[in-house]
Amino acid sequence: MNLVGRFLLLLLRALMRRPSGDPLAPVRHRYRVWLHDMDLNFHLTAARYFSFGDLCRIQWLIDTGLGRAFLKGRYRAVLNAQELTYIREFAPLSQVTLEVQLRCWDEKYAYFEQRFYHGKTLHSVGHARMAMLHKGKVMSMGEVLAREGLSVESPPETEAITDWKETLAAKRAQFG
Repeated sequence: MNLVGRFLLLLLRALMRRPSGDPLAPVRHRYRVWLHDMDLNFHLTAARYFSFGDLCRIQWLIDTGLGRAFLKGRYRAVLNAQELTYIREFAPLSQVTLEVQLRCWDEKYAYFEQRFYHGKTLHSVGHARMAMLHKGKVMSMGEVLAREGLSVESPPETEAITDWKETLAAKRAQFG
């Protein structure tokens, strides 16, 4: 199934579910590795990991109840950076379970962790950094959540996110 089909299924499922309202709860979604998801090495192509992450973050927006605010145009989510570490490959027709969780946020970005499993075995782990925009201006995730009636404080940064932020700052200093 192509990404449009997967996106439409996600929206259809969203109509049948109630939002959890918990922005810190992990969101899990399952995918199957179809032939059009594979590369020349006959495993899940690198680009599809990022596409699956995009779909799962949309699911996160829906599950937290923020989806309606986005549909009404109050906010936009802009992906700033992603990184991924591949541990094991996904073979054709295998099932991928993706777990996305909002780990923390600062004054500018929200940081998500993305874990890809086959069964209980971790195959890949990565992070995504997203900015929330309101009328073209960046808002912290805390401000967005508070405006939508969700009173939550950011958990502390994980060591992996702290290290990744330092790497991103070094890249910006070198290439910026």
